[in-house]
Amino acid sequence: MYSVLNPEMSAFSLYQEAESYLEVGELNEAYLACEKALEILPFYPLACKTMGNVLQGMGKLEEAINWYTKAIMQQPNWAEVYTNLGSLYAKQQQWDPAITCYEKAIELQPNLAGAYRNLSRVWQKVGQLSLAKKYWSQAQTIDIKTTALEKLSQGDILLNEGQKEEAITSYRHAIELDSNLAEAYSKLAEILVSQGELDAAINCYQSLIELVPKNWIFFHKLGQLLQEAGKLDDAIGVFESAIRLNPNYAWSYKKLADILYKQSKLNESLDYYGKAIKNNPKIWDAYCNMGEILVKQGEINQAVILYSSGIKVNPNLAKIHYKLGEALSQQKKWQPAIQAYRRAIELKADNHLFHRNLGNALQKVSKLDEAIMSYQKSIEINPNSHWLYASLGEVYIQQKKWSDALECFRQALKIKPDYDRGYEKVAYIREQIGDRGAGKKCRDEHGLPDS
Repeated sequence: MYSVLNPEMSAFSLYQEAESYLEVGELNEAYLACEKALEILPFYPLACKTMGNVLQGMGKLEEAINWYTKAIMQQPNWAEVYTNLGSLYAKQQQWDPAITCYEKAIELQPNLAGAYRNLSRVWQKVGQLSLAKKYWSQAQTIDIKTTALEKLSQGDILLNEGQKEEAITSYRHAIELDSNLAEAYSKLAEILVSQGELDAAINCYQSLIELVPKNWIFFHKLGQLLQEAGKLDDAIGVFESAIRLNPNYAWSYKKLADILYKQSKLNESLDYYGKAIKNNPKIWDAYCNMGEILVKQGEINQAVILYSSGIKVNPNLAKIHYKLGEALSQQKKWQPAIQAYRRAIELKADNHLFHRNLGNALQKVSKLDEAIMSYQKSIEINPNSHWLYASLGEVYIQQKKWSDALECFRQALKIKPDYDRGYEKVAYIREQIGDRGAGKKCRDEHGLPDS
């Protein structure tokens, strides 16, 4: 029962019914369903088109043409109906109107392979073989592209289901069918990156850039892969291209600066870090690396300013507090350096360097017991560093705790037997406690007493 209150829904339901009958070859039932739909909405375009299909199936070509024409009057941009209409004219060997209909269908929907094929057959019938060949070739190209898109879609489904290897196969098949299918290269590259297949992913992005030479994101991603693969000179050129295409993306500047820093091109690196921060002031790592460069160049004041700016951006980053502590230590500003190291430790307590440098600063202001605690914590985290034992030993020497100092340097020498300064310190300690013979032996022969 169909609703009189919603005639369009009723007509649509009857149209669907007619399509179902048509699909299984029940032409009479399809015809009746179309007739009922058209009683409700006399010029309902979907029913007009299906009525044309039904009448064509019944061999009533002129009536079918009439209904297709009505459908086009209601919906002038319907490529499928123009194709159907063209086929009816072709059956009647009315070549000119058939050509006109097929050309109109192609104009409306350039990827309609069937229209190209049918038009090719018409041109063949009228003896225009070059045109027939041209349109047949275009139909084949569209078919290949359609199949490629199907493979692309299949790859997407497989990827969503977690079947990466199968998705890779589908994307590669899509590329074999249509070497200009940029989306297939892009998705394939992402999977390859996730699997660590850098060289294959690099090839994908290089192909993408050939297809889409003005897409900066592909340059940026290729640059990252080249950087990760250690091909730094190639990566530099690619990041420079990314920056030319999009001068506002901070991370391209940052990545380029990282490479230049690694190559010890400090001034160039400093410039690009500055541009990265200008475009995105929240890139905390850029502050750290700029500060390190400035320290290397002796610009300690500038480094302190930069680290302080970085802390404002990310106050919970242990590394930047630690770097600030190092710079302040170079300025012999021990108290603020101690504060910086302590803040770094609050944020990340398991880094032995943080504790060691805090110990160094505490030692400078004669807070020896606190320095000892810092060195002990550092050794607890990293028990295989002879430097840490040596640093702790130095504090014990200051306190004249000879046995503790001796044990520290013995441990240092146990870790690094060729640590010459360690032997000197052991010799000094032995001499301080009155054992000059043992001290001389240690200094001259690098010999240690048993206990």
